[in-house]
Amino acid sequence: MKESTSTTGDILVVDDIPENLEFLSNILTQQGYKVRCVLNGKIAIRVAQAAQPNLILLDIKMPEIDGFEVCRQLKLNPETREIPIIFLSALDQIEDKVNGFRLGGVDYVSKPFQVEELLARVNTHLKLRQARSLVEKLNAELEQRVIQRTAQLEQEIGERLRVQEEMLHMATHDHLTHLPNRILLIQTLKQAFSFNQPRSLVLILLKCNQLQVINSSLGHHAIDQLIVSIARRLEGCLQSGGLLAHYGEDIFAILIEEALSQEMVLFFAQQLQQEISLPFQINECSIYLQINIGIAVSHPDYEHPTHLLRDAHTALQQAITQGLGSIQIFNAEMYYRALSFFQVQNEFSLAINNQEFILLYQPIVSLKNNSFAGVEALVRWFHPTRGVINPDTFIPIAEETGLVIMLDRYVLRQACYQLKAWQEQNLLFPEFKLHVNLSAQQLSQEDFIEYLEAILTETEIHHQHLVLEITEYGLMTPSNITINTLDRLKLYDISVSIDDFGTGCSSLSYLHRLKIENLKIDRSFIDQINQSPESLKVISAIINLARNLDVTAVAEGVETREQLEALQTLGCGLAQGFIWSQPVDADTISLRLQAPEFERPSE
Repeated sequence: MKESTSTTGDILVVDDIPENLEFLSNILTQQGYKVRCVLNGKIAIRVAQAAQPNLILLDIKMPEIDGFEVCRQLKLNPETREIPIIFLSALDQIEDKVNGFRLGGVDYVSKPFQVEELLARVNTHLKLRQARSLVEKLNAELEQRVIQRTAQLEQEIGERLRVQEEMLHMATHDHLTHLPNRILLIQTLKQAFSFNQPRSLVLILLKCNQLQVINSSLGHHAIDQLIVSIARRLEGCLQSGGLLAHYGEDIFAILIEEALSQEMVLFFAQQLQQEISLPFQINECSIYLQINIGIAVSHPDYEHPTHLLRDAHTALQQAITQGLGSIQIFNAEMYYRALSFFQVQNEFSLAINNQEFILLYQPIVSLKNNSFAGVEALVRWFHPTRGVINPDTFIPIAEETGLVIMLDRYVLRQACYQLKAWQEQNLLFPEFKLHVNLSAQQLSQEDFIEYLEAILTETEIHHQHLVLEITEYGLMTPSNITINTLDRLKLYDISVSIDDFGTGCSSLSYLHRLKIENLKIDRSFIDQINQSPESLKVISAIINLARNLDVTAVAEGVETREQLEALQTLGCGLAQGFIWSQPVDADTISLRLQAPEFERPSE
């Protein structure tokens, strides 16, 4: 481990999976803790009563009696009620966490967890237990000496108050950012509700995207610096009366005890987004972040503060589903959207088997001569009863559930067979490229190259027409399997296009190693090309980098004449967007291939 704790203690670990017990026992023992392990709740209760451990790490989903029931029984017993309990569970819903705290748990760590985070929390709660014991000892001594040593009593009382204040601060503030934590946020919500003024509360949850990817790429020290920098920026956006809290690893919360209109709330949320969108300088690397925001505005129907927290979390999840940078205010429809999530997940595999997923193609145009350069394959779900389902709805679900691997392969196969059809009709010219998107999860599959090779053999397409698009974030923390997969693609004369370029922090060594065809400039920069000097600088830098690497820069999402002229001035090679064409079916592309020169966009 990178750091060893200075706190010793006796820890009881409860989990019905032996491998989990062995893993936890090893990492805790290495830190100098005495560890006892049990496999079920009944034994855990007996061991806790007999051994009186300093801390209990408790799994929730266990046979016979679950972790919640174990906690309830321990808290009813005077001999064990003071033992701090940290829940460890894959259950990550807000209701489960609230239930755990309601039963008396001191903390809740979601699986899979970071070892450093778990050790920090264990160390913190053991220190709290030691501090509590110190306070009890001081109280006992004060009671014995109060008559004879009045002066010393006052000194010790002052020490006790100081320790209590320190304990309270430790329990209610985040050690990294020094902001109020989730506990203090909930306490503040309860106080606000106690004044019977729920109409004047606004709760905002902000999720910073890709922090885990950046953590894996740059290390935990860099991510700590980034989180602190985010906290300081958010503090600068707050006016008097607002509470900023570090709600979780990558989530911040803002509580405003003031009556605000929906327009004012949205304007404030947009200000937060704009502030966070500015680059962070971490380890000489510019980090660009986007945040999703979920908002809940109180109304008279709210009966408990956790309801406001629950609805803000629901709104945040909806914002995440809508895509990077989305802002959502909770409404009743979000309940039905949550039901829709499960419906989509359940119907996904059947939809692939029924070929409900259809490919459309968006033209890619050369900015030098306005000629046809290729297409990008884009998937759409034509549901038999619900009509067209937006990719922003089903792709995040596919990525979250792992179904994106199945979807990727379906899209790749369909695209290659369409390329074969164009090839057999003699419609292709040497420079034509068909771009197919692949997820980072797909590249980490050991059998992907074999699957690709089978498709290439079946279709007999000319490999040089195929380009695989991978997001920049997908290359930030490549596994050995991913690196091997990308290296093997060069043997097939298949190019790689880096999608959403400029939103991450790529390693230039990988750009040299891979057979890169394009650097695709993220559309968020294109949207701001004529409004933001920073976006213009980023676009110019990407185009110059592409030129130096002898690859082509591609602009995504070009919709206006002004954007097009700016890109042409900067020397961008290729572009795609609604200014030329929306995604269309294969037959329309076939007609376009017969007349590959586009009409120039009108003024």
